[in-house]
Order: sequence, then C-alpha cells, then structure tokens
Amino acid sequence: MGIELGDRFVANLAAVAHEAFDEETVLINFERGTYFSLRGAAPAIWTLIQTPATVAEVAAGLAASAGPLPDGAEADIAAALDRLHQEGCVATAGPTDGPREAATIAAGPYAPPVVEAFHDLKELITIDPVHETHEFAGWPVRPPSYAVEP
Repeated sequence: MGIELGDRFVANLAAVAHEAFDEETVLINFERGTYFSLRGAAPAIWTLIQTPATVAEVAAGLAASAGPLPDGAEADIAAALDRLHQEGCVATAGPTDGPREAATIAAGPYAPPVVEAFHDLKELITIDPVHETHEFAGWPVRPPSYAVEP
C-alpha cells in the first residue's frame, strides 16, 4: 500500500461526483473517466471522509454505528482507501494533528468494503459535453487524434 499510518484522507470532490443508493454508492471520477461501485462498508467510508480522517478515525466512526469491528477491519478500510487514492477519488491531507472525535453515521452491521472500478465508459465520461459538439453531427464529437511523427 502507498498510504502512511498517520495520513488523513479526504474525498476528492473537485474531480468526483457521487450518488448514494440503498446499499451502494456510485462515484464518477470525471478527470480519469472511471466510475465506481462502493458496497459493504465502502459507502460509509466515503461518507466519513467528506472531512479529513485517518484510517483509525474512519474505523471509530464505523464502530460507533455498527458496533465493535472484527479483526482485520482496519486493514480492509486502509485497502479501500488506498484503492480509491490510487484511482484519484481520495486525496491525502497529510499527517494528523492529533485524534479527533469520531464522526457518527447511520450504517448497518459491518461488511468488508468493496470498491469496484469500471473503465469501459472512460472515453465518453471524459468528453466535454459543452464544447465537443457539432452543429450537424451532434454530441459527442470526439476530437481528432493526432499522430506525432518522429
């Protein structure tokens, strides 16, 4: 993993839009053209990092709602945050200044977080819907690819 123990994590809301459904949260990273399905504890983790939080603070927030977490839960949380960080959905906010009170959320019993990435719509998601249109061709008009000659 590329994360450090004391790092605080925060949702990269400048690049990512999200929508919560019954048991799933969907993220779309418009900079990278990837969308994600968050299930299990991952939607609650996403909610808890709307303000900067460490892995331990996220775990405490989950435990405050779901009760004691099983062994290995912090490792699961760290792995989910690392994956979202690698995908550009989460930013690091640097080391913590000290512990903060755990945020409270409404979550059911703990289930390991699931972060599933989909790259199949990357080309369409990254197209600019305002500027990449054509009077006769409509939308989307993909810009021409330019070959660089040696």
